[in-house]
Amino acid sequence: MTSTAAFEMAMVHRALRTELHRVPNLIDDVGAGEAKRAAVVNAHLNFVVTLLHHHHAAEDDLIWPKLHARVPSCDNAICRMEQAHRAIAAGVDTAKATGAVWAKTGARSAGERLRTAVDELIGLVDAHLADEERDVVPLIEDYITAAEWKKATARGASILRTHPRLGLVFAGCMLEGASDDDKHRLLAGVPSAARIMWNLAGTRTYEGYRAKLYSRGL
Repeated sequence: MTSTAAFEMAMVHRALRTELHRVPNLIDDVGAGEAKRAAVVNAHLNFVVTLLHHHHAAEDDLIWPKLHARVPSCDNAICRMEQAHRAIAAGVDTAKATGAVWAKTGARSAGERLRTAVDELIGLVDAHLADEERDVVPLIEDYITAAEWKKATARGASILRTHPRLGLVFAGCMLEGASDDDKHRLLAGVPSAARIMWNLAGTRTYEGYRAKLYSRGL
């Protein structure tokens, strides 16, 4: 396969990392008892971790079994991926449960618990993504066909097709801070209908989402 997997993985991972790393400051910015503001921030956190879940589920179902079968000498690396996914899933569950409580009341104590949960989740995700990019993406490029990779990425992005507005928002997350060449490459690789939608409404949708989320600044 070509370097498509490495490029697409890097773009998705960078966006997920960036958004997760911004959440603690967003939590800190919510005043005690500001339940409406807490709900906005928590909805964004849920959006990001839901994307992370779908991304990982596609790998669990469509990539790791193939690599186990085709590259048994690298089983240890694939097992690390599977173990990390389980640990991250547990961290996501904790963050979601804690965030649900915080979003109802905006209570300072609940916000502090959520921040701790998110900080721990960030540590897990950062370590896992670095490990995957270093040791496993090269295996994907060598042993997963272009058609298999396309199927996996389509599975991972399925939630964005059923929620077009959020699809535009995440496209904006990936494009933010990207080089002009990477922006062109990313948009050239999506279906024409999605590219047209981005050109018509993407920037406006993304900026509107950001304005609501970051109304008090980063």
